[in-house]
Amino acid sequence: MIKVFGIGNILLGDDGIGVYVVDKIKNSKVSLKENIEFIVGETDFLYCINEIHKKDLVIIIDSTYLGKTCGSISVFNFKECNKFILKSKTSHEENLLDILIKEKPYINGYLLGIEIDKVEYSLNLSNNLFNKFEYICNDVLSIIENIINGGL
Repeated sequence: MIKVFGIGNILLGDDGIGVYVVDKIKNSKVSLKENIEFIVGETDFLYCINEIHKKDLVIIIDSTYLGKTCGSISVFNFKECNKFILKSKTSHEENLLDILIKEKPYINGYLLGIEIDKVEYSLNLSNNLFNKFEYICNDVLSIIENIINGGL
């Protein structure tokens, strides 16, 4: 089964982009396989971890702040993601990727990081990200199709 998780906090503006994208694309009519499940995980990492099983291919869609252009999408295989995990985090600072790599290192998957503009207390995306939202959703769908078809 392919499981696509939308991660983020929708109370923190752009941080919720992964949630918004998965919520938008989960009903899209695209040439994706039937064995795909879209899950709006938000910040409930324990729920997400419990939804991941040994043979699943996992795709995490989350916000990134890597100094790139707002709205750009970076794709990382989970094997590349150790560089994002800080060893000194407390349990309150962990995210789904941290927990997944520690608890289920045998899981294959990808992080699709959507570059954000800012994180602030807001129920809305920044104008910069909002204006690119449809393009981001289309790009994410294309990337997922490439992953499924072995193109990545």
